[in-house]
Amino acid sequence: MAYLQPLIFYILAALAIIWLISSGPVKVFRTDLHTIINLRLVPWGNAEIHCQIELLEFIRCTEQQSFKGAPVEALWKDCSEKLRFNEEIIKKCYPTGFGYKLLLQYSNETAHLKPPQEYVPWVVGNNQPLRQDFENFVKYVCQATEGDHKPATCKAQSSNLSPTIHALPQQSAIPDFYKLALQWPPSVCSSTLRCKTPIPTEFTIHGIWAQDAHDKPVPPYDNRHPCTNPQPIILQSDLRQLLIRDVALWNNLHALWPNLKLRGSNIKFWFDEWRKHGTCSDFAQYPLLYFKSAIQLRTNLNSAMGLTSGSTYTVQQVADIVFQHIGASPQISCNTNINNNDLRLGEMFICYGRPGPSHLFGTPQNCSNLFFGHCNSGTNIIKFP
Repeated sequence: MAYLQPLIFYILAALAIIWLISSGPVKVFRTDLHTIINLRLVPWGNAEIHCQIELLEFIRCTEQQSFKGAPVEALWKDCSEKLRFNEEIIKKCYPTGFGYKLLLQYSNETAHLKPPQEYVPWVVGNNQPLRQDFENFVKYVCQATEGDHKPATCKAQSSNLSPTIHALPQQSAIPDFYKLALQWPPSVCSSTLRCKTPIPTEFTIHGIWAQDAHDKPVPPYDNRHPCTNPQPIILQSDLRQLLIRDVALWNNLHALWPNLKLRGSNIKFWFDEWRKHGTCSDFAQYPLLYFKSAIQLRTNLNSAMGLTSGSTYTVQQVADIVFQHIGASPQISCNTNINNNDLRLGEMFICYGRPGPSHLFGTPQNCSNLFFGHCNSGTNIIKFP
């Protein structure tokens, strides 16, 4: 199964019509594997379509075009012309909503997939996940084929392959949960950080962090030990081009996810967070969704989390007030005032389980640890400037 950009969600739906009414033999790339393989393609992990593999080039084309930010209709039209597909067939499916219904039809099957999808791309052959060796799927198809009359493609494979799938490469660490890191600017900017003015008076986003089961950050993408394929965006210029095309998201990022540093730029701040916390997350192939998710989570929260500016609390009181608002215990991070070393509420972390097949987060969950930074007790007295 392969997971593709959500931007081409409906385009793939339109392809369902072509797949259902096309005639002729199935072409598996340039091989004769169609005699022994039944391929299922799952776009975006939210639905499943039975496909003819001859159209994978069309999917590849639309996916590549999506990175250029072209309008959705222009995407499939351009690719139709290049590959000489009949665009009238797509028009019968794409604008009518029927393609969307086809996708939803299979969403339940995807949600109950066994073994469950852990990251993308998630390729399964005979119920065995291929993990990081998915590019060699032909090898596994041939291994699972019994008898002497194998396709020529399989005969070209190494003759000493094992007939079963054994030790597959060890997968990289995958997220166990996520932290939405929120910073309180009046506290952060009274510590060691020199900030731009005016200083915001509401919680702003620091990042959304993929954490492992031990509450440690999932390591970022590394070419030597890749966690996803294809390689996620790793250049700041590429991320900027992607973000700037979504005007609403771009504006929300500036408002809710600003770089507070006096000499820091917003795009560098966003890119640093993406590189460290997004490139090996469930959103590694979906950077727009990564940032949109953080914005949506922040938008759903109270701007001051129910706390009153200028007040003094204990750490436990802060946790209790926030719990009343979100129904879960946060993690509290304290910093110290640069002038008098008073404890202040610097950051707050809201914890969430991994997103579902549609890359949507559920309700907050209890964080495993109440304290972070200079806080070490629920009785610590902290200021909320």
